[in-house]
Amino acid sequence: MEKESYVVDEKTRLAFLGYSEFDTGYRGGVLVTDDWGKPLEFRCTAPVHPNPVQRTLYGRTLLPHIAVELIGAPLLRILQEKPEIVIIRDEIFFDVRRHIEVAVVRLRRQGEEVTVSDSSDRAKITPTVMDSPSGKFQPIVMEAHREFAQDSAACRYQLIDLFGRWDLIEPFDRLTNALEYVHQQKVMES
Repeated sequence: MEKESYVVDEKTRLAFLGYSEFDTGYRGGVLVTDDWGKPLEFRCTAPVHPNPVQRTLYGRTLLPHIAVELIGAPLLRILQEKPEIVIIRDEIFFDVRRHIEVAVVRLRRQGEEVTVSDSSDRAKITPTVMDSPSGKFQPIVMEAHREFAQDSAACRYQLIDLFGRWDLIEPFDRLTNALEYVHQQKVMES
């Protein structure tokens, strides 16, 4: 796992967890920021290359397995900058909550298309719409894992306060760009 650290001491640490799919597999990453969105730590995985037999045997469970067991849980365990909140965009990371003691919430822009899983449990997740107190940013929708619904309430006011200062969705763009950059560098080194 690759790491980059920055020397900043702020009180709230947010971890933005995501992945990118490349031609041969998947690479995951986590970006930890302070309460102003400044990077504190970035880590990413080596590419995960499932072979055809694994794709066949895992079926629909392959991507959730990769996201939680091979990307999310390992990355969050090795962080030096321990986050107070883990933020995800993709619901396949929800089950990482079972591996950690930190609140995990999914954020998306209000009106953004939502992909619904095959699970009927999806109906049990109650979204919360949050407006930016400053009015600078489009409203966002927050959801928590169905088994950890308290996560939403536990971090709602803290996230609303931060959302007044900066766009809580934007770090995912930085994370995606960083994963693409790292992937291209590694491909060129091969």
